[in-house]
Amino acid sequence: MKSKFIKSIILVFIIIMCTACNGSVTRDIRHAGFNIGDKFICDSFFPKDKDDTSYNKVRYFTEDHLIDKDGKIYELSLSKTYQSGQNCRAADTSIIVKSIFDDGIIKGMDDKYYYLVGQNDVSSYSEIPNTDNNYDIYNLLLREVDVIKVITANSSTGEYFILKTDGNVYSYIVTKKDYSSPPTVTAISTVYNKNDYDSKIVDFNYAGNSLNTFIRTENKTYRMRITNGEKCNKYADIPCNYQMSEDPLFEEYRDRIIMFNGSMLITDYKQMFTVAS
Repeated sequence: MKSKFIKSIILVFIIIMCTACNGSVTRDIRHAGFNIGDKFICDSFFPKDKDDTSYNKVRYFTEDHLIDKDGKIYELSLSKTYQSGQNCRAADTSIIVKSIFDDGIIKGMDDKYYYLVGQNDVSSYSEIPNTDNNYDIYNLLLREVDVIKVITANSSTGEYFILKTDGNVYSYIVTKKDYSSPPTVTAISTVYNKNDYDSKIVDFNYAGNSLNTFIRTENKTYRMRITNGEKCNKYADIPCNYQMSEDPLFEEYRDRIIMFNGSMLITDYKQMFTVAS
């Protein structure tokens, strides 16, 4: 009886300590410029305890989907749970994802292109026909075997940022001679070079001069930050200056931050945060 009582006291103490620790993490994340949100329940993507390393890892994290390290697709519902009590569920598709374009188009391991998100009269996970107006763009930018992720940087100038397996992010300029001609790549340059950071780039988001722009390497996370926030937020005639810099929050809590996509962050205690505007 005494042994059970002691064990109960120890368990309560551990819970209190863990809660206090989570509170410190929450405070630091909020101080780093995030707003606290709802809880996110998706059990397979969270460790069962502090020693668990077998939980599923995220490769792509969008507003509507998670794609794990093996390319399996999960659907998300952040505003309310599914009947299972979870905010995620395995998608009803056999597609295994190889690369992604603007969070809405995917290339499968079968080298075919699919709609990740349904558009107009086409359903999610359906194959993109070559009659799609943008098929030639998708094929041009996704067909290379070393492409991981493509983001439209400037649709007016035909600029796309592409993360490749070598750890660099490249700028591709795509143009057409005339309306009936196929698109071609007319210029390539390196926009984010791994040599300017600590290691290979493994993920990124580009939203221009915005707090949602980030780079994640094998070791650290760099975010676009405002360097003159006090003045530019106060005065209408002072523009904000942005600079990409390392965010030490992600280094300090590398084992606590499970997911981040530039606008949303989720911790190992299932708390959602969003980037403050």
